[in-house]
Amino acid sequence: MSIYIQSANQISVQKPLSDEWFDNPVFYDEIRVPTLDPGFNEHFSPLEARRMNVLLKRAVMMARLTLQEASVEMPDAIISGTGLGCIENTEKFLWSIMENDEKFLQPTFFMQSTHNILSATIAMKLKCHGYNNTFVHRGASFESVLLDAFMQFERQRIKTALVGGYDELTNDYFKFFERIGIWDFINGPSPKQKCFAGEAAVSMLLGTEKNGRTICEINDVELMYKPSSGRLKEKLDAVLAKAGCGLPDIDAVLTGLSTHAENDRVYNDVITQLFSDRPIMQYKHLFGESFSSSALAVYVAATCLHKNRIPSILLADNRPSSGGVCGSDKGAMRFDTSGNKGDMKGVKRILVYNHYRNQSHSFILLSCLN
Repeated sequence: MSIYIQSANQISVQKPLSDEWFDNPVFYDEIRVPTLDPGFNEHFSPLEARRMNVLLKRAVMMARLTLQEASVEMPDAIISGTGLGCIENTEKFLWSIMENDEKFLQPTFFMQSTHNILSATIAMKLKCHGYNNTFVHRGASFESVLLDAFMQFERQRIKTALVGGYDELTNDYFKFFERIGIWDFINGPSPKQKCFAGEAAVSMLLGTEKNGRTICEINDVELMYKPSSGRLKEKLDAVLAKAGCGLPDIDAVLTGLSTHAENDRVYNDVITQLFSDRPIMQYKHLFGESFSSSALAVYVAATCLHKNRIPSILLADNRPSSGGVCGSDKGAMRFDTSGNKGDMKGVKRILVYNHYRNQSHSFILLSCLN
């Protein structure tokens, strides 16, 4: 069974609901960058807007636009992934408990602090009564969403699925993770080489039928927990065999390189072992690091396949270097910031490889339409 991405949208630190980042990305020199939100007023009534926090507004608005772009009125399933859910409302509820001596608490903050509020709110706004699920597995949440969607497709329970990855960043959340070293990124010689803490909101419609609006195909998804190098190779071979191709048929491998030494050390080891002769891509210097960044990775790969081109700003230089590297190890990846001269064209297959703290590893293979 073939599964396609029919439409996709993002709200991030790049221009929202747009692919303008592809040729004209915005670069940042801060360690934390807030999301560039679109105007919500034309999409929500004042009453709706008051009752939803910003993460829910992003999710609901993108769900509506994603369905509209695919000319689908109602999805068969709504499946979302989030690392921490609506953390802003969680914090407000906890502060309210402390400040009001556990009295006179606002129920809205509690209800919107539950993680399944994302898929539930989208379903209520769309009046969708189909399959509904939310996965909360930190950095592997979106991969879990895709796996669930694939299982529902393979069992022929659904024909379309609205999937998404959503996370926000608050002051307290940022300070806590900064204290434990999550945001210890290394500054490169250029802002184009710097990663940062960000937010993510991605919505996609998956379906079993393709049409003139279809973006690309998702061939397979594999999620592994603490795999050995042999297990990684075994799963990679299985993904490629299922798609009827070999490693030389993969035009590029999209990774989560971020200039965080511990994070990039894992990527560099796997690249050396499995992808030493493949072009390497990276995206977090444009969109930032978050629990839902893998959703942005799939969106970036899909956009490249749809446009049949990989802009040079997404390409990493896999030659060993001692300066300007992503990570501190010898032989780490350098960013290629040479401009459009280094663009790759005629791209047919992109493999997305992600890991979360060297625990959850995933392969997601995407290909262009035949």
